[in-house]
Amino acid sequence: MHKRLPLLTVCLALAAFGASACGSSGDRGASASATPAAASASAAPSGSPSAAPAEVRGLTGPSAKLYLKTIREHYPDLDRISGDVLVAHGNALCVARAQALVDQAKKTKQELELTGKQASQILGTAHGYCGRNAFG
Repeated sequence: MHKRLPLLTVCLALAAFGASACGSSGDRGASASATPAAASASAAPSGSPSAAPAEVRGLTGPSAKLYLKTIREHYPDLDRISGDVLVAHGNALCVARAQALVDQAKKTKQELELTGKQASQILGTAHGYCGRNAFG
């Protein structure tokens, strides 16, 4: 699994950014009506775990520590970003779903001035530790 994490990260990022490209090419009225809901779901990078659905847990406690440790060990080019900021954006990526996830990924990339590769590393690592309950 550890050896496949970079591939999974790239696939998730491409899927997230690809969904954005497909969704924005359609009717402007439809995308404009969906924007307020997506914006409200990803308004703050820290995200409120209590506002998230029951099957989604954010990056808190041990999962936040493991997430940050993984980022620091495997991606030294992200050392310029503080741990609190990385965890806040990682948590926001964890609790976001559907179009809000795409919007949050773009927001994270822009606010942290990341390359596409760095953004996919953060996205993949966050989703590896965020604790989605796929069985419940």
